[in-house]
Amino acid sequence: MSLLQTSVLLDLIDYSSDKIALQDETQSIKYQDLCNQISSRSSELSNVEILGLAMNNSVEWVLWDLAALQSNTICIPLPSFFTPTQTDHAIESAGITHIKDNNHLYATGHTASLAIPKNTAKITFTSGTTGTPKGVCLSEVAMVDVANSLASALGDDFAGQHLCSLPLAVLLENVAGVYAALIADCTIHITDINNFGHNYGELHQTAKKVAATSLILVPEILRSLMQQVMVYGPLTALAFIAVGGSKINSDLLRQATKLDLPVFEGYGLSECSSVVALNTPKQYKVGSVGKILPHIFAKIIEGELVITNPKFLGYLGEPTPTDFYTGDLAEIDSDGYLFVTGRVKNVLITSYGRNVSPEWIESLLLLSPDIYQVLVFGDGKPSLSAMIVPFKKEIDITSIITAVNKDLPDYAQIKQTHFVEPFTIENRQLTGTGRPRRDVISSHYNF
Repeated sequence: MSLLQTSVLLDLIDYSSDKIALQDETQSIKYQDLCNQISSRSSELSNVEILGLAMNNSVEWVLWDLAALQSNTICIPLPSFFTPTQTDHAIESAGITHIKDNNHLYATGHTASLAIPKNTAKITFTSGTTGTPKGVCLSEVAMVDVANSLASALGDDFAGQHLCSLPLAVLLENVAGVYAALIADCTIHITDINNFGHNYGELHQTAKKVAATSLILVPEILRSLMQQVMVYGPLTALAFIAVGGSKINSDLLRQATKLDLPVFEGYGLSECSSVVALNTPKQYKVGSVGKILPHIFAKIIEGELVITNPKFLGYLGEPTPTDFYTGDLAEIDSDGYLFVTGRVKNVLITSYGRNVSPEWIESLLLLSPDIYQVLVFGDGKPSLSAMIVPFKKEIDITSIITAVNKDLPDYAQIKQTHFVEPFTIENRQLTGTGRPRRDVISSHYNF
């Protein structure tokens, strides 16, 4: 049973202001009314052990999330971009006891998992490098450390009108966006992301309407916003745009700057409660992902970025690590700026910030008797593509791709295919043990 308690985050919010704290298309809540709104929802969670949030972006999403913190209820966001199978996996593996959707709070019939570590406040399920996403267990203290560091590092640049442009179920918007903005006394504007239209075509209009001073974007949405600025003109109110979630080309950042978009690249991990490093208007170096936030301690071991004592409680059902090996190849220069140079393992990160293991998709494609070899790529791209080596010259590749995509989430679906020559040891596209040399193959074809 949940007991009403004080919350580290909620204790940092100034409730004396008559400024609007949260606003969407249907309601607005002032800071001075925020405490009562949170408490009223907390009372509904008195018998809830684990809450699954399956709501659209809205003021209500934030209020229920904050109510879970106040009532000591473990909260698990359930992203709309998950497949039903992935959602079911999250519900069953964590033992989500209740779900709050857009209309109701209801019991699931499940029992809370005994594998959840002590002090877990939130479990965020990764977008799934494979078919079964991992549950990342986080404490409230860890999340507030990030939000506090961001609010302090950004100062007045973040103390205006923050527009949520990413799903609130994504930790980056939830913690680095909402939590940091509440600490900084921002007005947070929330809209159902479907209202941004296809390819975020309405983002410029919305940002201008609310006079947004800050945004958090992934590279693909930044590209869309840049196109809109070229058509509709500058967004003069914007003071800070954080860009992260996947690799971003420095040339794109320079082009955005020429359009008077104040873009600053960052780097984060779910295991570190979102942001690890960030460029800011006061501390900025081109090509880097910024300086590591002051509460985080990091080192480089054999070229890999390792976070020491990350306050990460572990994956659901796994022990808590002392050091977290990020899987990212990185360097820290003499000025303390972090440069991420590659991946230790073959994980693709799309420009929408979705992590995908290419071997997962490749194994499904290779179930077809018509495909001899395949290599999936799309790191930093909006969607995934596949290089196909067929067994015979003519195969019905459209039917094969359609069948495979049917059971995949949208971010892991193959959108383009290219027929290529066989990968062999002789052409140096295979290792001696028959594994594809991804860098050699990608460099050779350069699709």
